[in-house]
Amino acid sequence: MKKSLLLVLAVLASLSCGFDWTFGLSGKCNQAKKIVSVLEEKKDSVEREQAERKVLELCGDGAPGHYVKALQRERESDLDGAITAYQECLKRDAAFPLASGKLGFVYYRKGLFDEAALELTKALSAKNDPLYHKGLAEVYAAKKMFPLAIYHFELAQKGLPADVSLYVGIADIYRRQGLYEESREEYLKALAVNASDVEARLGMAELNLDLNHTDEAFNDLRVLQTANPQNKRIHLLLGQAYERKGDLKTAEYEYLLAGKNRSIELMEQLRKGNEYLQSGNYVQAMSELETALKEKPGDVQTLRKLGDAYMAAGRDDEAISSYREANRLKGGTPDLHRNLGVLYEKKGLLDEAVVEYRQSLSADPENPDTLRLLADIYTLRGSNQQAIELYQELVRMKKDTPKTHFMLAKAYFNNRDYKEARNEYALVVRQDPDNQEAHRELADLYRKSSLDAEAERHYKEALRLKKDDMESRNALLALYVKKKKFPEVVALLRENVELAPSDPVAHYKLGLIHEFNKNYDEAVLAYQKSIDLKGDNAKALNALGRVYMKSGRMEEAKIVLEQAKKADPKLEETKVLLGNIRDEIAPEPQVFRKKAYSSGKKSKKSKRDRSARKGKKSKKSSESLTKKGKKSKKSSKSLRKNKKSSSGEKSKKSTSSKKKAKKTAKGKKKR
Repeated sequence: MKKSLLLVLAVLASLSCGFDWTFGLSGKCNQAKKIVSVLEEKKDSVEREQAERKVLELCGDGAPGHYVKALQRERESDLDGAITAYQECLKRDAAFPLASGKLGFVYYRKGLFDEAALELTKALSAKNDPLYHKGLAEVYAAKKMFPLAIYHFELAQKGLPADVSLYVGIADIYRRQGLYEESREEYLKALAVNASDVEARLGMAELNLDLNHTDEAFNDLRVLQTANPQNKRIHLLLGQAYERKGDLKTAEYEYLLAGKNRSIELMEQLRKGNEYLQSGNYVQAMSELETALKEKPGDVQTLRKLGDAYMAAGRDDEAISSYREANRLKGGTPDLHRNLGVLYEKKGLLDEAVVEYRQSLSADPENPDTLRLLADIYTLRGSNQQAIELYQELVRMKKDTPKTHFMLAKAYFNNRDYKEARNEYALVVRQDPDNQEAHRELADLYRKSSLDAEAERHYKEALRLKKDDMESRNALLALYVKKKKFPEVVALLRENVELAPSDPVAHYKLGLIHEFNKNYDEAVLAYQKSIDLKGDNAKALNALGRVYMKSGRMEEAKIVLEQAKKADPKLEETKVLLGNIRDEIAPEPQVFRKKAYSSGKKSKKSKRDRSARKGKKSKKSSESLTKKGKKSKKSSKSLRKNKKSSSGEKSKKSTSSKKKAKKTAKGKKKR
């Protein structure tokens, strides 16, 4: 009991003597960690240095001490030393979000994007800080993981709404993707937050260069240069602007100020390559531009021009490669995207072509060439309503041509809007009377509406422009047959034979109309010519045999029809015609016919006998049926009465059977 009392007193004494409740070193490190947590709030450098010294005194070899050492190395631009110190900090305390976040940012500066993403994610999981979202956004943007980058930029904006760099970051991503309108909107948001922000204004100038708005970009850059003469990015963009304006010497000077050693000779090669390209000397153009690209790899303008040269020379795959590389390096322009679309369309990659045409239109929405190309591809894919809207836009812009109205008519026709299609085709043939295809398709529409006279007129116009247009010829032939204009039918078929003398079908059709007009000699000549061109032409052989029969030439008809049967055993008319020939050549004898008739009569009698026998069996016992003579006599009697109905005969037989049965019964009684 005394011992317990002494222990309590000792504890109370220790309390009064100032016992250290931080339990030695561990307590000091916790105190240092609290100081570290507010270091960022200390804006005064002297105050911050004092706080850092205090941390090193309290816990120099612990996690807080290594954290402060890392900060000092980072301020000295010793990034490797900073990384080592942050790593030591995290070894001693893995749950140190400040160290993870700082280490993530240093990794980003060193270009170690995967390591940066890992550390920033760890920091974010421990503390939802918008700065960590911003860091992750910049990392993902550098890794070209654009959707994730935009996601984290937007989350960072919620905590840092006045941070202009967040809007600029999203705008840069959109510009790199070729989404120029979306990019412009984000740059404008950034300038709304801070109208004098250099990065936002530089981004807008670069966007204008991408869109070929060189003068607008040039003016903005000159203003920025005055206020920021040491900014290398301004000089670089000014160099591009001067180069596009053709002032190569000034461009070279600006490139030098930007730290780029781009020689005048190199730009001269680019100029020569462009001149060769314009003159049509594509081989020389490619040589100059390829040399320029070797000396300056990744030059956007050279890549674009080289793509143009490859495309003009028909080297489509190399053109696509050059354009795509230029686009990857932020050198995409409306013309580049349109050219890429054309190349993809040539290769049958229609989805890719549509994407490129749309990107071109997003930057240059009223370019009639791109609108027309996209509309044509929609027509080709069967997206008729989208095609109609684009063609109508061209008409509204007064950029329409006869070809535009022709394609609009096609789109209306494919969309089953026949009235509008007919109106457009009529407009086309007024504007361009020599459009043969428009005449034919307009004639088809008139024919569909039973406007035969108009249809005939336009089919004739189509044939005037293209004599061998078989679609128009066949359609006109059908109209002549419908109207029973047989002289015109003959004339048209004769023209068909003249146009295609080696076509067996043309001669066969001519034979048909001669046969219809009973010009059998002409029909024989036409059919025979068709057979000469195609010996196993079953239809022509059958038709020739038919004409021989009509002309009374039976033996010749039989030979030809046998050939037709051999050529096509399934041809029904041939079988019928051969049967008719046999009847004509060897008719069936009269005697044979009589015999056949009498045998048929006997057959009828035997059937009636069997019927009678069955009736008797069903009525009486087997005794009465054994009297064959009587039964036979009665049967033959009933059969000779041909005029009576079968039902009457059966009734009579039944009565006779009953009488016999009665007589038999009487005989038995007498016995």
